[in-house]
Amino acid sequence: MASPPRPLLGLSLAVLLLLSPLLASAALVLEDGYTVSTAVDLNPRPPSSVAQPYAVLPRPRAGDLLLLDSTGSALYTLALPVSADGEPRRLAGGTGTFDRPRSVAVDGADNVYVADREHGAIRKVAPSGYTTTIAGGYSAGTGRRDGPAQNATFSPDFELVYVPKICALLVADRGNRLIRQINLKPEDCAHETQKGLGNTTVSIIAVLGALFGSVIGFLVRHFYPFQAGSLHQPLFQQGTEAIQENPEEGRTDQLLRHQKRNC
Repeated sequence: MASPPRPLLGLSLAVLLLLSPLLASAALVLEDGYTVSTAVDLNPRPPSSVAQPYAVLPRPRAGDLLLLDSTGSALYTLALPVSADGEPRRLAGGTGTFDRPRSVAVDGADNVYVADREHGAIRKVAPSGYTTTIAGGYSAGTGRRDGPAQNATFSPDFELVYVPKICALLVADRGNRLIRQINLKPEDCAHETQKGLGNTTVSIIAVLGALFGSVIGFLVRHFYPFQAGSLHQPLFQQGTEAIQENPEEGRTDQLLRHQKRNC
């Protein structure tokens, strides 16, 4: 079978090259209506206080942002709403605390959990900045050991995520191809949804209100019909009967006799 002419083959290749970008973008859908702006510029800061943002997470209770500086092995907070002149405040970090972390998580009580992959440990930073080790404290090296958290081992590549529904940290242990779970303490997952009154206080008030309403309803149902019947009785029923029994008496005499009887 004869091969196609060279000019025709070259033309076909040229058409395919021209249509390739269009075919590749056929499944790409663009959605308009969004804008990008710079919230905080950390470049002008003096070199001694530069915070290099590697990751940013919100802190629910404090209502601010947590900024992870992986290069500087430090954590910072940034007030909301962010402004161009916002100044990060150092929360924790430094020599010996953790080494170039790249993954953090924040629980409902604003505790920060740091994946210290260089040391195979997980650190917990309280809102005050106080830092403790909750996993991998007694371990040396890498591994996949479960059990008491201080004896657990991890691969050199793992990340953290906080799941409030189960009050736990999930560890994406990439090197071991595992998803690990660390159950947290109840106080780490508790959070207030209202300022001033918490969920427990509001619930107690609602229950007391319902009980009080039930008691009032019970009293009204059992005593109101009797009281209502008494109010609808004629005030001078006995006197009226007496007046009907003595139709020949004058009206004035009847009223006087009724008053004497009441006395």
